[in-house]
Amino acid sequence: MKNSDGASWAVVIILILIFLIPIGWILVGFTAEPYHVVSGEPLREAAQAAGIKVVSATDSTWPVAGAMGGKTYTLSDENGKIYTVKTQVFDGAASRDAAVILYNAQSVGRGRPVGKLIVVGNQLVYVQPYTSGVLERIAPELQKMKAK
Repeated sequence: MKNSDGASWAVVIILILIFLIPIGWILVGFTAEPYHVVSGEPLREAAQAAGIKVVSATDSTWPVAGAMGGKTYTLSDENGKIYTVKTQVFDGAASRDAAVILYNAQSVGRGRPVGKLIVVGNQLVYVQPYTSGVLERIAPELQKMKAK
């Protein structure tokens, strides 16, 4: 009887090590971006810092509750490839987070296009497609603008 009790405890400890510790690391390491007002146009600044040319920027508003307006940028890299990147400003953390949850609730091909959503303060930046070279260059610049 004593050996089975020891085996039971070993199984419990192994389960804790396998499941709970990695989940704890994820929760600590990937905390949500706190809501703060970002002034100016962070995407334009990130593109310029990454050496990407902003061809045009037009005003746009996403059909999501709390969206206050943003811009649709047309970017061009040194090879002449054209990319479209959209931004949107939100009136509060709840509406911004609801937009992120709504985006992630859709599966790719079933209402959600293939792209990457980046949170920067009170703004969401949407880069499409996910595999574009512009994302690899702009994302680090946008990360610098996040709250510390």
